[in-house]
Amino acid sequence: MKIRLFLITVLLTFQASIFSDDHYVTYTGEVLQCNLKDGKDVDDVLKMVKNDWYDLEYPAPYEGWVLTPTLYSSSDGGYDLAWAGFTFNNTDMGNTLDWFFENGTKVFSKWGDLVDCASWSHWDIFQARQPSAELDEGDTNYWAFSSCSFREGKSASDLQENDEVWNKYLDSIGHTGGVWRWWPGGGSDSTATNDFYINVGFSSMAEYGAARDARLKNLIAGTYPEGVADCDQPRVYSANNIKVISE
Repeated sequence: MKIRLFLITVLLTFQASIFSDDHYVTYTGEVLQCNLKDGKDVDDVLKMVKNDWYDLEYPAPYEGWVLTPTLYSSSDGGYDLAWAGFTFNNTDMGNTLDWFFENGTKVFSKWGDLVDCASWSHWDIFQARQPSAELDEGDTNYWAFSSCSFREGKSASDLQENDEVWNKYLDSIGHTGGVWRWWPGGGSDSTATNDFYINVGFSSMAEYGAARDARLKNLIAGTYPEGVADCDQPRVYSANNIKVISE
């Protein structure tokens, strides 16, 4: 099977349903947070990936995006871009990394000529909402990431029922993107105090703005549906898809 690598700088359009036999669709993600070297830019990274990484033959399906900060603060880490790759499970991710460590050293050296990376982490990702539109390779959309913690007396067992409420709400405001819940794994920040991250996808900044307007309207009316977790203000990233995950 010929699987090709591609980039990301956060949340992904995966070809699956929200629930399968009452269980979440899950993925494993890896994220590298990086800064560009002097004289380099994001276009240099994208060009290198498409020319040098794209034809690598991976042992498992793999999807990647390049994320660049759009709405952010200096306290968010100050990274120029992030590379995230996704597989269907942790075993596939492990097999992919073993293969890459043996076969991708020349390509990774070219990557190192462009960026310095401060972190490399793994994540368990649960899809709470499937995007309503197919994503074509090369598309750009926007991902909003928030840090979330359970309210007192609430836990992960409350999430599925709450997601059903949330999906009805998002349907009512015409939201077309997906929603993913990220749980930290190996290499993630050990000083973080939140329970998980929520990643909401948008087709455009206009859709993101409309969702914010709807949120304010529902907060005023007391009809905003959150009842399980408290989440902080979102950080928004431009998400550039290089290749959609495939079997």
